[in-house]
Amino acid sequence: MKDTPDMAPPLRILHVCDKLGVRGSTIHGVTRLLSWWLTRFDETRHHVDLLVLQPWDHSADFLVERGVRIRCVDIPKAHPKALTEIRAAIRKDGYDILHLHGYSASNYGRIAARLTGIPAIVHEHFVDPKMPRRQSVADRVLAGLTTRGIGVSHSVVEFMATKRFIPRRKLMFVPNGAPLADFTRAGPDVTAKKRAELGLPEGATVIGSIGRLDIQKGLTHLVEALPRLAEAGHTPWVVLVGDGPQRGPLEARARALGVADRVIFAGFAADTRPVQSLFDIQAFPSLFEGTPLALFEAMTMGLPIVASAVDGLAEVLVDDATAALVPPADPAALATALARFLDAPEAAARLGTAAAEAAKGYDISVAVERLAAVYDDLAGSRG
Repeated sequence: MKDTPDMAPPLRILHVCDKLGVRGSTIHGVTRLLSWWLTRFDETRHHVDLLVLQPWDHSADFLVERGVRIRCVDIPKAHPKALTEIRAAIRKDGYDILHLHGYSASNYGRIAARLTGIPAIVHEHFVDPKMPRRQSVADRVLAGLTTRGIGVSHSVVEFMATKRFIPRRKLMFVPNGAPLADFTRAGPDVTAKKRAELGLPEGATVIGSIGRLDIQKGLTHLVEALPRLAEAGHTPWVVLVGDGPQRGPLEARARALGVADRVIFAGFAADTRPVQSLFDIQAFPSLFEGTPLALFEAMTMGLPIVASAVDGLAEVLVDDATAALVPPADPAALATALARFLDAPEAAARLGTAAAEAAKGYDISVAVERLAAVYDDLAGSRG
């Protein structure tokens, strides 16, 4: 008896990533995003696996603990062996669609998809100001092998069109998101315990940041805003949640400015809710971005937000409506915006409330539904 539509097997999708993190960072944003995406597809419709072109590490453990099916292979950066591994995985497990993240994955994955006759999706997560020249050459050559391109913001979509040469007719915008129900504020007992763990004085005003300690995140400018805030009569504490290669330079800069006693490096937190619930303001002083996942968490919690007016941040947030937006790499402007919130906490809280309302459109389920629709469309176009 032939299968009826109701008995059709699920589409088999293989996500391929270059890596799960950035050097010096414990759990990168893409790892968290994959942990949310890949466990939320309807298994009767979409069977989704993950192949990583890097050795197994703690990020892979993090994903397995959350139910992701993952395989890691130790392949040198940009090595053609990636093509062999991806092609073999397609043939062995009968994948219908490749979903590619990162330069090596998108390069060798597009070739593997063409050789095996399946669609290839290139998914870009940020505007890369330092994209290697060799990648530009590869993208020109491989543009015709791209079935669909997905960008996490409109600025990323534009980057994909103009710098990665993917035809605009193949591009679409699918915003990032977060499991919003998981980001309600923690209760007073939890926050009191976390405050004590961090050594924060009772009643201290806290400006927080969550994300890897990387030049991209512009955290030097947040540290440099503290002396300016002191001149305006404010002495808040800054809590930086995350790890990464910039921790040493940030500590040194805080010491040089005489504010090290008010900057706390909280380290990586798998569960950010307790510390995030302590924040009076959350800052996103990034130099460039896609759309950081911590943004949606902060919005959902109703936190007043001060952010750089760059890329996805400027697309999601509206100045003086859901946040205060400032030019990137401008500690003076950042300090002025923070002082305005500190001077008028009720007005800041109103922006936080508006941000929480705006966040409702960014639940992770929305992104998963859109990706599922892409898979179904691509499968239909083949049939």
